[in-house]
Amino acid sequence: MLKGRVSTIFYSVGITIMVGWLFYVGKDIILPIVTAVILLQILYAASATVARIPGLGRTPLWLRATLALIGFLALLFAMTRMLVASLQNLVPSLPIYQRNLENLFAQWFATSDNADIASSDVAQLMASPAEMLDRGSDAVAKAISEIATKFFNEIDIAAIAQSVLSSLTSFGGFVFITILYASFLLSEITGFPEKVRRAFGSDGDSTDTLNMFTRINHDIGSYLATKTLINIILGLICWAILMVMGVEYAALWAIIIGLLNYIPYIGSFVGVAFPALFAVAQFGNLTVPLIATGLMTAAQVVIGNVVEPKMLSKSVNLSPMVVLISLAIWSALWGIPGAILAVPFTTILMIVLARRPGTRPIAALLSSDGNV
Repeated sequence: MLKGRVSTIFYSVGITIMVGWLFYVGKDIILPIVTAVILLQILYAASATVARIPGLGRTPLWLRATLALIGFLALLFAMTRMLVASLQNLVPSLPIYQRNLENLFAQWFATSDNADIASSDVAQLMASPAEMLDRGSDAVAKAISEIATKFFNEIDIAAIAQSVLSSLTSFGGFVFITILYASFLLSEITGFPEKVRRAFGSDGDSTDTLNMFTRINHDIGSYLATKTLINIILGLICWAILMVMGVEYAALWAIIIGLLNYIPYIGSFVGVAFPALFAVAQFGNLTVPLIATGLMTAAQVVIGNVVEPKMLSKSVNLSPMVVLISLAIWSALWGIPGAILAVPFTTILMIVLARRPGTRPIAALLSSDGNV
């Protein structure tokens, strides 16, 4: 019995490695399809909200999912317009922010004129450790100042802006393909159960498979819908903080914070780093940036430790260590999209493994409490 389980675990790990390699090689083809499937699960969860609208409670599921898709497209269009408008206004201001950073570095690393050490002063310096420390500090500050000045003189702001716009264009193409796939998947919702019954034949196997898909749709859809609501709340709070503190393009940074908050544990704090660094460039000092960063970090901590656990509850029963490992694996395979989809992917894997007696122990190890 033990030997059989060891063999099952060994083969499962081998298959997982092979599938991971295929995912890495076929990223450009597989990622839009997988994202479309995840989007369809979000639409399933959103359709329940649409059903609460008077007059739509008894409408077919595909119609409610279609209305949710239209709402998603409208929200995506509004966010895209806001991002493009913010970037168009941001690019002309970049030289001003660059000069502010140069002046700030010049103030931080101002050096005395006598920072160079003459050979005749070596003995005197050896006898005075305090003076040696002062000279050493001046030398380090001078080196950092020279490096910073060289960096700001050689940086190409226009090239960076062009790169960002090119990335947005590529992302727009990816979103278009994903929505196209999701639309076709949406059109096949009604006939999917019959396909499963014909594919698996017996009522027991087909029912078991349909139950698995139902659980996946429920768990992933519930997680992503709730997580999206949490991210919107966090984005609005950070937007209000940035507006009160006078940080420009607050809506842009709020959207970035909300999107990066999909990445477990580290995404929210990485998102705060962007407006914090920008505020330093805007104001040319650390007072306002530190206050804004402290308030946004406090909001992150409260939402991450109080609001999010209560709202998400047990929608995904994954071990925190498993989440970190899956985050590392999927981000290595697919970058930021992989980091965002790490939790849904791992949850789906756990649910699939839990449906078979031979792989149920692996699912139990992936879970938080062992109940799968």
